[in-house]
Amino acid sequence: MDAHVHFSQSGSIYTRPDAIDLTKVIPYKQDVEQSKARLDETFRRYLASGVTTVVDAGGPLWIYEVRNRASSGVTAPRVAVAGALIATEPAPETTKLDWGEPIIVSAASPREAAELARAQLQRKPDLIKIWGIGSGPEGSARVRDITRAVVAVARPAGVRVAVHATRLETAEAALDGGADVLVHSVEDAPLTPAFIAKLKANNAVYVSTLMVHEGYRDAFLGQVQLTAIERGNSDPNILASLYEMPHGVIERATARYPADPVPQVSANALALLRAGGRLAAGTDAGNIGTLHGPALHRELQMLSQAGLTPSQVLTAATRDAAFAYSARPDIGVLAPNYRADLLILDADPLKSVSNLSRISQVWSRGVAYRPSQLLPSSPELVVERQLQAYNSRDLDNFLATYAENVQVYDLPVTTKPSIEGKAAMRKIYGDIFQKFPAIHCRGAQRMVEGRFVIDQEVCSLDPAKPPFHASATYEVVDGVIRRVWFADAQVKLQE
Repeated sequence: MDAHVHFSQSGSIYTRPDAIDLTKVIPYKQDVEQSKARLDETFRRYLASGVTTVVDAGGPLWIYEVRNRASSGVTAPRVAVAGALIATEPAPETTKLDWGEPIIVSAASPREAAELARAQLQRKPDLIKIWGIGSGPEGSARVRDITRAVVAVARPAGVRVAVHATRLETAEAALDGGADVLVHSVEDAPLTPAFIAKLKANNAVYVSTLMVHEGYRDAFLGQVQLTAIERGNSDPNILASLYEMPHGVIERATARYPADPVPQVSANALALLRAGGRLAAGTDAGNIGTLHGPALHRELQMLSQAGLTPSQVLTAATRDAAFAYSARPDIGVLAPNYRADLLILDADPLKSVSNLSRISQVWSRGVAYRPSQLLPSSPELVVERQLQAYNSRDLDNFLATYAENVQVYDLPVTTKPSIEGKAAMRKIYGDIFQKFPAIHCRGAQRMVEGRFVIDQEVCSLDPAKPPFHASATYEVVDGVIRRVWFADAQVKLQE
């Protein structure tokens, strides 16, 4: 489960003009319309990534259509939604996100906030979300009072109240107001025992959202580094946009972003769990660089790196995340009377969180799918499967991505292939995998042009030795790799 997403945002560099205004390149409305047009495909990307439930933490009115679509019988995860955010202060820059349907509305008083909440209840939201953006004692008091007013309206209707509050004082004020869900980690200070006690007293959920910081940072610095499942399961058009950040923006961003953007939020997640608080895994997917579907796997890896055990990470993505979805969830646990949403994996996730991406089957609403059934075949997906099999030295699955009459060229020679036919590849790569049991390549940069995928790769034959750089151009025809042009890679292997 991903306890914090935004379907109204695409994950591309064009999706948040309030953060970086590139509307002269791609108008914001065009980005939104493309997200709406790709909705069914985005649903499948979530399921292929093993995510069977999501919470959309606020957006325009058409977000209710997303929930309706997801429950209409299409292949989709379960979707809970919040409507437009109720801001506790006049919201800056929100006009850039409005194109006929406001995403954020400001409440001048607790009474006005209550009226806005009553209006939202007519559409039967799963949550009502408050944007707690006040500062200082006065701002924190407004967060508390507005939260309290909205809770008084929402709770009798069985609707959860979620609050965006990223500073300790406003997050604590939200809990004082009765918040059920804190949709972000606290960023500015360590969690205090008093804060954690209030969270537990409210039986509230604290959503992690670690990786959204890294997503923005990588995109703005032009240093996009993606995991294998992000490359394989994400929308290729969105991936391509992440490499289009203007150079001037990259230069200005270098001084803005720290080397490690998440030390405090990581420490707070660990502290919360050690004190017995309820942590839900959520990504804020849809923000720049945080990709719908597979982003959750990076979030889980970051929680593991923060010090959580694999069992704690699993709990945050299943049982405890379910309480962001509902006060009385019927998902997140394998037990009688719970929904049949589950994963079958090819490796033990209690040994390593990375094994959660080794998905054999996804069960959603009692129906089993294989990831390959859910995603449309694309040249990039074929190449990514090839790279994953290469790195695991899985010779059969590696060769399954190639045509029987495959041709491999070592540049600059383009007239005569160095390898021809799958049988020859089996012999050569079987020897390579045996000779170099630690061989590994990761994609540093990737471009996709029609049937061609061009990779810049960083490869290693031995973890104790320096890596080397190589490039490969793959031509994918009818779902398999027909030709490959290598630069440097084969030479290094032969050396």
